[in-house]
Amino acid sequence: MAELVLRPIIDSTISRVISAAMEQINLAVSWKLELKKLCSKLTMIRAVLQDAEDRGLLSSPPVKIWLGKLRDVVREAEDVLVEVAYERLRREVEFENQMKKKVCCFFFTLSNPLIFRLKMNNKIKNLITSIVEINDEATQFGLQSRIVGPMLESRSNPTTTYSCLGYCSEVIGRKDDVSKIVDLLINSSNKQPLSVISIWGMGGLGKTTLVKSVLKDEKISKHFGKIMFVCVSEDFDVKRILKEIFESLTQMSCSIENLSTLVETIRGKLENENYLLILDDVWNEDNLKWEALRGCLLEINKNRGSRMVVTTRSEKVALTMGTVDEHMYHLKGLKHEECWSIMKQRAFGDSLVPNPELEGIGRQVAKKCGGVPLVANVIGAALGNKKDRWEWLTIKNLDAWDSLKDDREDGIQRILQLSFDRLPSSTLKQCFAFCSILPKDYPILKEVLIQLWMAEGYLQPPEGSSMVTEDIGNKCFNDLLSYSLFEEEERDSHGNIYKMHDLIHDLAMYNSKSETLIFKASSERNIAHVQHLNLVDSGERVPTNFEEVAKKLHSLFCEADNFSKMSESFKRLRILKLWGADKLHQLPVSIGKMKHLRFLDISGANIKEVPQFIMKLYNLQTFRFMNCHSIEEQPKGVENLVNLKHIYFNNEKCMPVGIGRLTNLQTLGLFVVGQQGGNQIEELGSLSRLKGELWISHLEHVENYSESSKAKLCEKIGVDKLKLEWKWGRNIMESKIDETVLEGLQPYSSLRSLIVKGYGGEYFPSWMNCSLGESFLLNNLVELNIEFCDKLKCIPNMSGFSALQQFNIIRCKELTSGGDEAFVLPTSLRQLLISYCPRLETIGDSLCTLTCLEDLELNGCENLRPIPSVNGLSSLRKLSIVDCDGLVYLPIGLSSCTALKVLWISNCRNLISISEDLKELHSLVVLRIYDCKNLRSIPEESLPSNIGVDWVGKTNMYNTSSSTAQYFMRSDN
Repeated sequence: MAELVLRPIIDSTISRVISAAMEQINLAVSWKLELKKLCSKLTMIRAVLQDAEDRGLLSSPPVKIWLGKLRDVVREAEDVLVEVAYERLRREVEFENQMKKKVCCFFFTLSNPLIFRLKMNNKIKNLITSIVEINDEATQFGLQSRIVGPMLESRSNPTTTYSCLGYCSEVIGRKDDVSKIVDLLINSSNKQPLSVISIWGMGGLGKTTLVKSVLKDEKISKHFGKIMFVCVSEDFDVKRILKEIFESLTQMSCSIENLSTLVETIRGKLENENYLLILDDVWNEDNLKWEALRGCLLEINKNRGSRMVVTTRSEKVALTMGTVDEHMYHLKGLKHEECWSIMKQRAFGDSLVPNPELEGIGRQVAKKCGGVPLVANVIGAALGNKKDRWEWLTIKNLDAWDSLKDDREDGIQRILQLSFDRLPSSTLKQCFAFCSILPKDYPILKEVLIQLWMAEGYLQPPEGSSMVTEDIGNKCFNDLLSYSLFEEEERDSHGNIYKMHDLIHDLAMYNSKSETLIFKASSERNIAHVQHLNLVDSGERVPTNFEEVAKKLHSLFCEADNFSKMSESFKRLRILKLWGADKLHQLPVSIGKMKHLRFLDISGANIKEVPQFIMKLYNLQTFRFMNCHSIEEQPKGVENLVNLKHIYFNNEKCMPVGIGRLTNLQTLGLFVVGQQGGNQIEELGSLSRLKGELWISHLEHVENYSESSKAKLCEKIGVDKLKLEWKWGRNIMESKIDETVLEGLQPYSSLRSLIVKGYGGEYFPSWMNCSLGESFLLNNLVELNIEFCDKLKCIPNMSGFSALQQFNIIRCKELTSGGDEAFVLPTSLRQLLISYCPRLETIGDSLCTLTCLEDLELNGCENLRPIPSVNGLSSLRKLSIVDCDGLVYLPIGLSSCTALKVLWISNCRNLISISEDLKELHSLVVLRIYDCKNLRSIPEESLPSNIGVDWVGKTNMYNTSSSTAQYFMRSDN
């Protein structure tokens, strides 16, 4: 099948070469005639390639050899054209720099341009000769140039929309399994200090999905004090697992390398807690490794109520992990009807099946899925793009279904291959196959993956199209998502996180095995044709003949300390991602010679400056240097990076000088306003293509509306998340200055998230006030944070914020009310947090209109009295009131909060009684009341029936100086 994999790779490369050649022809380069000949010969060879595929000759041994030669030639052609483009850019940049210096020297950029032209001319002629020879060789196999139309790239139009592709809240067919595993976890009679429950079964059955459904059960969250999830995969390394346990506990990165210190730190987090640890996708059969981990876990915590859940494909692994018979859970396949439900959901969403005949065929296909939900999911996605009866019958009658009859995982791979084979373009196939360079279970950020595809040149716009490469990448990603080749995992501050199922990753690796390798210490594979290499898990070992391979590599993921030892010349490298860059104190000079480099990630590097040779990477499109906290001076010369579209840094000293000249820039996470001189806010005005998140800091250096309006934020259509920050704690002499500056920072109306921090004005600008009778701009805003605004006196009428879901007000010490219309809040609100606003007296009476509100937190508002009625807040799930001395009674209307699960009252010194409304809160899971010194008692009859003797943490309940009670819902099982 390797020849079938090469077909889309070669075809995509030919497309890129023709596109690059046409670009140079349009620029009137000296070798225009030769480039036209090259395009003509490549068009003919593509027609021959099509003829070979149409006649089924790609599997012929001679044709396989011919394909390998063709691949090498078109790769060489692509590299030559990249070199031509680089030289043109170099000359243009150097000429412009010299003109700025007013130095007129005829020879300064030439560096023997005649020699370069002759050299390139000869290379192009040699390529043409090679292609002619390959074409002549094809005639010996009976192949001919079959005239075909232009290749149509990525024309798919999946009927399943992106909005319905997220994780389904209901897992089909696993309700009984969830119930049984929950019962095993909380009702087991096993008294071992660390009891192990193993869920085992073949790949694709949904073991991970099942465990995540178990974790959503309220009985689990109540029974276990701490829950940790670690994806183990094939690397059963004790230290790595413990570090990920720490990260799961704290939601923070773990930098602890000493094992004893790590164990001791986790012990402090888990002391006296019953915990649940999930080890997902375990492959380890080495009992010594398991005993080493188990010893560490027992040293951390010996509570007999703690549990571990292991998911694995192997019964032997389950036994290795010490699972007793009654805790072995063999996951079986789904019923035919359940498979059909999955297929139907993926194919049509909530819509009906178009006609009964398709449903009949679909049900027959569901019977062939072998009860494997992954297969049903992928096949359903494939069928969703088909409307004709014969297309459904074609999938139903495939021979590959026979391989599933014995539940063999290779059979699943054959079925999954159908999804790859039916991807509608070679671009999609190559983008998917490239994902195999990422390790299994690696979290995928959509924007980063698109940038990697872009760096490889996969995202070529169709002829005549106005789409930019990022838009093409976004469409490719969504198409692959619609085919169920990606899974939406979770959401973080950067957006959605995606993953590939292990079997889907195997599929990607299979279809890229001639080009991609994740090299490990035990690897022995021949890598002569590898273009994408991941050395992250290789230790200090590198592949045999690496010096020869390095010259051909397009992508390298590598440990930073290993890379610094490599003397090889990576002449063709497009992507360089350095892991563990904190060990890197100086960037290797060899990076500056990588003319083809388009994606560079040195995040975490301990360098003191960004070296000037980086500024000669004229093809660079993405530059990531996050967490480079040792940098001492601003990078200079960034204006030379004329192709740069995405730059990422989070250290103010990393702010490049002259960023406003990069007019192609789309991503600029942080803009630091300088004082007199460079980095003036007007530089933002020329960056009209910015998208995504923009954080502008040190706005105290802007003096008036005239300056701030030059940023032209109101014209930045693509910016959907904006953070405006002034230095907090400064001496604010004149509030009007900040008010006029903020008035000039009016964003575009598509903004979805706004953070205002350190603002020194008393009032917000007109564009934040929806009561002025004009067209309101922020009706798409979903999130609004107001933080550390020391002079702010009131919040404007917010009823016009019709899409707002999250509203946080933090540490605004002069805030007293919402002005004349005291806190008119939008009914769309789901989360309201008001924290440490000591002068706030009222939040108005609109609280009871917030029927969508799920989370209400009032902290440190000591003058807030009374808290408005919460009557009618039927969606409220959490109510937290902390450090509010004005609270005498709990809010009226608690009994109507039928969804309330968490009620937290602490340090409210004037609270004197608990409402009898509490007894109506039958959904309450957690009730915490402590440090309320005037609350002398809580009558048992005031508590809901599901709160009782199983409460913990009650101390000094009747002491006048302190009373603490912490209740948890009692289990009925």
